[in-house]
Amino acid sequence: MYFCNMQAPKLPSFFKTSRHRQFDFKTRYYDARKEDLDNRVKSAESGKTNLRFSKDWQQSKRSKDNSTSNKHIIFIITILVLLSFALLKI
Repeated sequence: MYFCNMQAPKLPSFFKTSRHRQFDFKTRYYDARKEDLDNRVKSAESGKTNLRFSKDWQQSKRSKDNSTSNKHIIFIITILVLLSFALLKI
């Protein structure tokens, strides 16, 4: 007996079948501190120095201002809670 390897005839289709897609995505890692350090080293080697004392001082002042405003908000909330308990008690 002789067997042929026969395939079914392909019929034209109105609908396209989607094939799977393959992606070759190479992961990248960005380190902001390392990039900043590299920029500082390059500028120091070339003789261009940018001292950022005022910018650093503003950031520390901003964090101090945020902590004091948070303390004020907590204080106001506690006073309002105590007042509401006093009014509900009456």
